[in-house]
Amino acid sequence: MILDRLVAFPESRSILQLQLWATPFIALQAAVFQMLPVLLRSHFQASEWETVISTSAISITLVLSVVWNELYRRIGSGRYLALLWISAIAPLAGIALCHKAWTSLVFIVIAATGFGGMQPLTGDILRSCYPPAARNRIFSVVQMVTQFTVMVGTYLIGLWLYWRPDSFRLYLPVGTVLVGGGMWLLHRITRRQLFIERQQAKPSERLRTSLRRVYHNMLRVFGEDSIFRRHETAFSIYGLGWMICWALLPFLCVDKLNLTYEQVARSTQTVLQLTLLLTMLPVAYLMDRFGPLKTAAWSFAALTLYPIGLMWAYSVNSLMVVTILYGIMLSGVNLAWTLGPILLARDASQAPTYLAIHATMVGIRGLVGQFPAVALYRWTGDLRVPLALAVVLFAWGSIIMFRVERDRCRGMAVAPVPEPIPVAPPTA
Repeated sequence: MILDRLVAFPESRSILQLQLWATPFIALQAAVFQMLPVLLRSHFQASEWETVISTSAISITLVLSVVWNELYRRIGSGRYLALLWISAIAPLAGIALCHKAWTSLVFIVIAATGFGGMQPLTGDILRSCYPPAARNRIFSVVQMVTQFTVMVGTYLIGLWLYWRPDSFRLYLPVGTVLVGGGMWLLHRITRRQLFIERQQAKPSERLRTSLRRVYHNMLRVFGEDSIFRRHETAFSIYGLGWMICWALLPFLCVDKLNLTYEQVARSTQTVLQLTLLLTMLPVAYLMDRFGPLKTAAWSFAALTLYPIGLMWAYSVNSLMVVTILYGIMLSGVNLAWTLGPILLARDASQAPTYLAIHATMVGIRGLVGQFPAVALYRWTGDLRVPLALAVVLFAWGSIIMFRVERDRCRGMAVAPVPEPIPVAPPTA
């Protein structure tokens, strides 16, 4: 059995079984969020600004990941999961009661604030309950289950909305209960002796003081490590191009192509997640051969074809082809997203600091990238104008990343960085 190969002792094996049962329920949150912008634009007739708020909400609120981590370190896992469900999952059920776009948007934004809240707990489970030699493989298995659930869940939601446009009034409340069931299974893991024995002591300093220190250390690292700073510059420029494409996708599907919910789900998220699953192993081999920075640079360059494909997409099938190519190109970025900062950290103890900065930058470019893209689309009335800007940004990010890798290989001196901040690394 695969569980026997992944873990070395009985406690980890039973915990992994619980986690694999919990993961599909937890992943339903992501599947629901994938269809919300299209639901707003199509069913609620949301304006351009209301739609872009829904697409950017998760990205922007990722800056709160550090806050969730500090909360997790201070309260028990049971209370933390209850708080997370009440503040980030239950609000999704509120959309079922809405009849206007702006009221739905309020619930979406509230729910988005906790989208990164699961990472501290799942990262702690990975650290506490599994042998170091098995963690990467276990992480890969959990990721595959997550992607498969998002793929199937998004398609079923789109199909249900196609059959019954008001079905969200049923599946959203049901989904919040199912996600809560997954959280309950994770809570059972935190009651296991293996997890309890390896718990870290709660910090004694106040939350405000701790957050101030965390952000201060992040700024110091970003200011003193020039290679990492340029790495983040390259990722941010690429990320702005990605944000443009993501922000414009609902307008392409609803306004230009007039796709049904089922067609949107099938031609975007379903085939994307399937492509990412199929390319995960080959891209991992490429990553071993070329390293995360060079892989990211080539992926950024290849992604220039994605906005070009979106410009010329004229049907559900053509959009599906574009999405498959996009998934192949994105696979390298997904792995490099986590492995790049880990590679650039001076040692393993500093990796959480670098990953925390990396995640925070996603929120910043989510705010900077999507609203100007929609403003440009609204001003010109042509999707091709902001998409052409995305092509330039992908190419520019690629050039910078190639130069970062070149200078790193030449052994450019990196200034000492402060001690790592206590932030759990992302698990996704």
